[in-house]
This record gives sequence, C-alpha cells and structure tokens, in this order.
Amino acid sequence: MAAVTAQMVKELREATGAGMTDCKKALDEASGDMDAALKVLRERGLAAAAKKSSRAASEGVVAAVIANDLGTGYLVEVNCETDFVTRNEEFQAFVANLQNIILKNNPASLEALTSAGYTTGGTVAEATTNLVAKIGENITVRRYAALGAGSNLVASYVHGGGKVGVLVELTADGLTAQRSNPALSEIAKDVALQVAAMKPLYTNRDTVPADIVKSESEVFWTQYKNQGKPEAALPKIVSSRMDTWHKENCLTEQMFVKDDSKTVSAYVADAGKQAGVAGLKIANFVRLELGQGVEKKSGDFAAEVAQQIAASSKN
Repeated sequence: MAAVTAQMVKELREATGAGMTDCKKALDEASGDMDAALKVLRERGLAAAAKKSSRAASEGVVAAVIANDLGTGYLVEVNCETDFVTRNEEFQAFVANLQNIILKNNPASLEALTSAGYTTGGTVAEATTNLVAKIGENITVRRYAALGAGSNLVASYVHGGGKVGVLVELTADGLTAQRSNPALSEIAKDVALQVAAMKPLYTNRDTVPADIVKSESEVFWTQYKNQGKPEAALPKIVSSRMDTWHKENCLTEQMFVKDDSKTVSAYVADAGKQAGVAGLKIANFVRLELGQGVEKKSGDFAAEVAQQIAASSKN
C-alpha cells in the first residue's frame, strides 16, 4: 500500500476537478493507486466535474448580502449553464448557504470565500464540485465583491431575479447613527437603480484612471482631426467632448433617471438634507452583471430596469 501524499491528492484533484477531501478518500480506498482512485471518483460521478468545468456557464444568479452592523455589503455571482438550474432547489440552497457564509465570515476575496468552510462540511470549493457532479452542469462561484468603509451606509439592489447586482456606498459625517433611517435607504436604492440601468464606469472624475483619460482623449483627437477640424480648434473640441464623456460614464455626473433636471450627486445631496443628513455623498459602487465576459444570450437589462423605475415613479 503506497502512502498517500499531499502531492498525490493535488495531482488527482487537477486531473479530475474533484474536491480535495474526495480525492484523499478515493486514494485511501485505492491504497494509493492513482488509476484506481480515478475510477472511484468516476463511479461516484465526481470526476465528471472536470469535463463539465470546460463548458460555458453564463446563467445563474448574482446575490447580495448586507451587514448593516458593519456597514459593509457583498455581491457574489454563481454561474451555471442553463436558466433551468437556477430554479433547482439544491442550487438555490447552495446560493443561500453562500450568503450565510459570507455574512458569518466576511471574506475579503473570492479565494477566501471558496476556501471557507461550507455549511455541511468541507470547503465552498468542494461543495461546488459536489454540486456539479450531482446536478450535471458546470457550476462556478465566479465573482465576488465587498464594499464598505465601516462608518458608511451600504445598500444593495438585485434586478431580474439575479441578472444584475449593485452595491452603493453613501458617506457623510455621523452617518453610522443614521443607518436605520428609511429615507437614507430609499436614497441608496434610487442610486442603485441608477447604476443598474445606466451602467456607469466610475464613481466620479477623480476615480477615472489617468491612462483612460489619456486614451479617450487621443481617440477623440484622432476622430475630429480625421473629420477635418482645424488643428488649432482641436484642444477645445476634445476638452468639450471629454466633459461629455465624464458626464456619461461617471455616476455622480449622470443625469438622475427619476428626475433629469439634476445630476445624481445633486439628487443625493438634496435628498440627504431632507432626510436630516447634510453633506451626503456617493463614496463608491459595485455593479455585477450576470455572465459578464462569458459568451451568453444578450439581454437588455437597461430597458428592464428603466421600466421598473418608470413604474416606481408612478407610485
């Protein structure tokens, strides 16, 4: 009987995609024989997870978790191959367990989340592999985001049953004592709806990387030069176009979708005053769109959210 080493477990895991615990058990049962251990995993349906992991998983859900006592919020994206699986009770239970694990452990990264202990034993990563084998589809905990400085207010919004997830962080002096203020929660939700619908790239001008500003300016410069604009006029033209670009892509400068007579930052400041909080501002936001970056069927999330905004405005 060959001694089972950590390297053997690692190799079997890489070859099958099965969890570390399952690989160790299989090697123990096979007396250290790698081929026999692989057969054990295949018989249990666990080795199949490796093949399934190569299939595109662009469906699933984005789920949110808010820890009001900590002033933090979290988003997690769990992907599967078909929308049908998102209605599977075991898949839904897995997502719910992830939310509880996040709330309990406050993981700082995706790696910290997947290595955290799972509700029924083992790690989140191992539980994911087991679910793949059981359901028969590739399932991944693909993305994870945390937001909150502790002293601020964080609110979430999830659109379309998990198609888009948004976190918004508001800041102001003395905001910690006001976290239970329902008016502030409503303001944060309005901003989250804005983020979901209008897809801003940055919070404000100060958060736009210098290389992005440089690159965009060069693009506009070339465009207008090719259009035959006078060389001497280009600096002013490009500056004006970049001003428009910032208004389109920076959350605070976008026109507020519920009242296009004011910017989002103006809405937040005005609404904050009415709620008894002076100097209310947007500190940050996170937006995760389901399957972003993975080949999938296109969906007009902006139109869906816009419809919901219109409906809520009538109430």
